[in-house]
Amino acid sequence: MTELSAEAQRSAESRGESGRQWMAALPGIVAELCARWSLRPGAPISGGKWAYVAHVTTADGSGAVLKVSPPDAEFHTPARLMAAADGRGYVRLLAQDASRCALLMEPLGAPLAATGLPVDGMLDVLAATLRQAWRAPCVPGHTVAAANDKAVGLIGLLDDLWPATGKPCSPQLIAKARGFAERRAAPAAGTEQVACHGDPHPGNLLAVGAPRPGAETGYVFVDPDGLLCDPGYDLGVAMSGWQELVLRADQPVALVRGWSRRLAAATGVDEETVWEWAFVERVTSGLFLMSHGHQDEGRELLASAELLR
Repeated sequence: MTELSAEAQRSAESRGESGRQWMAALPGIVAELCARWSLRPGAPISGGKWAYVAHVTTADGSGAVLKVSPPDAEFHTPARLMAAADGRGYVRLLAQDASRCALLMEPLGAPLAATGLPVDGMLDVLAATLRQAWRAPCVPGHTVAAANDKAVGLIGLLDDLWPATGKPCSPQLIAKARGFAERRAAPAAGTEQVACHGDPHPGNLLAVGAPRPGAETGYVFVDPDGLLCDPGYDLGVAMSGWQELVLRADQPVALVRGWSRRLAAATGVDEETVWEWAFVERVTSGLFLMSHGHQDEGRELLASAELLR
């Protein structure tokens, strides 16, 4: 019952010995958590890329979801963000164990990505739910820096991962992404900073089981990174997918520019900010995925980014 998805196995194996040790210890960790929280384990949930995720049943017969992440994964900031949000735009957190990097959460339905909605419809739901999620209090310990820490980190990824992955895209693409990231690293004075989700794609936006406060769109986010950043970053991530549409579009730039205009209009965030964050995210995510064993997905992202430069 502690079977990892193929993607999660690849991610764990990319961590080397620590990842293999975690996979070996996982059955015991899950058994320990189930005993402590009075849970009956159920079927693993497919689709998880970085952690073990499974259905469980609580002592009162209610459903819940158990997530266990590798010990070297970022855990504390996302957990604090979900706790601070208290279900507003985010999945409700029922319990957590920091020593085991484990979360017990409310059960949710299918992701937005599975609805069959057109891209514009999905972007509208993403934008509306992000506006709700951004109202979560900033995570304790976060401070507003003079430079945008996320952009600085992405510059480091570009510099490190492009050679490490065998230079799988053009140097011109790296240069353009780096230029955009440098501009985002020095935002104008007064730029808004919010507690961003960090990875708000349609697969991370899941339907709630019943209407409730904080989930007015019918969806809430899971798996936040929980970083302090300008809200344009979240919007850039939200529109950095749909590689297959970009790759076969007659006018890929016009297509993706339309997405950035739509998100900007829905949120009041500057359109160029959304466009630049999305471009940087498309390139850095492609390199990151390749570095963690997800070669095909990473190459598709990079190929789509080449059409947008």
